[in-house]
Order: sequence, then C-alpha cells, then structure tokens
Amino acid sequence: MKIEIFRFNSFDENTYIVYDDTKECVIVDPGCYTNEEKEFLTNKISQKELTPKLIVNTHCHPDHILGVNYLKNKYNIPFAANSADNYMLSIADKMAAMWGWKIDTPIVIDINCTNNTQITFGNSVLKCMHTPGHTPGGQVLYSESDKFMITGDTIFKGTIGRTDLPGGNYDDIMSSIRNCILRFDSMYTIFPGHGESTSVGVEAGQNPFVGIED
Repeated sequence: MKIEIFRFNSFDENTYIVYDDTKECVIVDPGCYTNEEKEFLTNKISQKELTPKLIVNTHCHPDHILGVNYLKNKYNIPFAANSADNYMLSIADKMAAMWGWKIDTPIVIDINCTNNTQITFGNSVLKCMHTPGHTPGGQVLYSESDKFMITGDTIFKGTIGRTDLPGGNYDDIMSSIRNCILRFDSMYTIFPGHGESTSVGVEAGQNPFVGIED
C-alpha cells in the first residue's frame, strides 16, 4: 500500500489517502475545509488517477470531518466510523463554531466500524481497532501486511491525545495505548492525526506518558 499525507485547516490536521496498484483508495480523516483545500485534495486524487471507494475516520472531532460531506457528494461514496462517535457528530456544528468553522449539514455514518471490521479496497485491507479515550468511538486503522497504523489523535510522537474535550477519558486513552497500540510489533509505523510519523518501538521506549503510573 501507498500513503499520501496532507495537512489541512488551522489545526494542521493530517488527512491520508491510502491506495494500492489497482488505483482504488480510501480517504482517512478528511480535514479539508476551504474551497482551496478541497480542490487541492481532489486534484491530487485526479492526478494520481485514483478511484475513491470510501471515507473512513479514526474519530469524529470537527477538524477531522470538515471535508466528509463534500467528498461523499463528489464521489458518491459512504462514510465509515465507529458509531460510538455519533454523539460527537451530533455536537459537531457547535464544536466547529468554537474554532470558527461551519458544518451546515449533519454528517451521518453509513458504515459502522467495530473491532476487526475490515476496510477493503483494491487488493488491500485495513483493519479497525477500537481505541476509545480521545473520543468514545476512536479507532486505529492498521495494515498487517504493510505494518503501519493510522492512529488519529490517540497517540502522537512523544505525547498522547487530549482527554479534556467532550467524550474524552484519560483512563480509556491510556488503556488503548498500552493494551492495544503498543502491543503491536515495534516496527509498525504510526501515522498520527497531527504531526510527524513515528513507530510503535519509538513510542514504547521514549513516549514519556507511557511510563507514567496511573
């Protein structure tokens, strides 16, 4: 699989396009907000001659869903996420307004992801793993064949996601990190929702939050 990374909106949110040699792709966490950002993303998809099959989110905070409805309508594709984040979607317009964004049309989950749900496209598979804490429906998307995971805002290089926003829970996020993410092979690349990529091995050994006793 191949991964393209784009940074969108005022939060420098990481949007991912994952594709393989068939040219089918999935769009992960589309945070594109302005018309320029939306056109930039769709132009890149066109230039690479990709065919989007699905939008899938690691979680449903506003900075990660700003482009969902636009892409659903443009490509006539469904939106997949964990339904435990339906509450986040129900207040997304109010949360977005806090940061100067507008979400005019409610965003609806078409495909509910649970543990071990498989996202298939082309000849590839991404598996879902429920990792609550940053939001109730937070999830990681991972590839066993290519040894990478897209973690959203659960873990970053050297730190962890916030738990002081609606739906956040510190005990849950620490359990998700320690008992789920860091149990993967140390060679797995971590692609987070913001900032630089890292690896399971690096975070297991160097992330200061991992060693903190609750």
